[in-house]
Amino acid sequence: MGSNEDIMHEFVLKELKKLYPSVDGWQIKKAKSAGKEQGFIITRRLLGKFEGAFVLVSFDQKISRDTVDSLKAMARDTPLGGAPNPRMILVVPRGTDTAAAGGEVLVLPMQSFGFKDKELIWLKRRSQMSEKVASKAA
Repeated sequence: MGSNEDIMHEFVLKELKKLYPSVDGWQIKKAKSAGKEQGFIITRRLLGKFEGAFVLVSFDQKISRDTVDSLKAMARDTPLGGAPNPRMILVVPRGTDTAAAGGEVLVLPMQSFGFKDKELIWLKRRSQMSEKVASKAA
């Protein structure tokens, strides 16, 4: 039986697959990551060039320096042979304080989750409910 966090990470994986589709040659693999964050490694070879990125998913409302350090450690400990400058990507819910990420880490806000006040909410569910209400009113 999976936990809520496993299900939430599955939504994130779906989002990553939309951004990095396999039809474009992207491969997404789960990576070893320290702490509660889930890591992914995204790679592809296109026209003889190798591209890659390290992705760390966090559901915290405020990104800490430790989270950024975990992403850097994942990139340092798992070299991508042939990728000259792999990106470091932090995937977070909408409304997350990402000041600690700095300029060296790309921050991608999730489409499925966000913070409303101090509560983590499922945005997809909210938009689906709005669509249902709108279709019933029409």
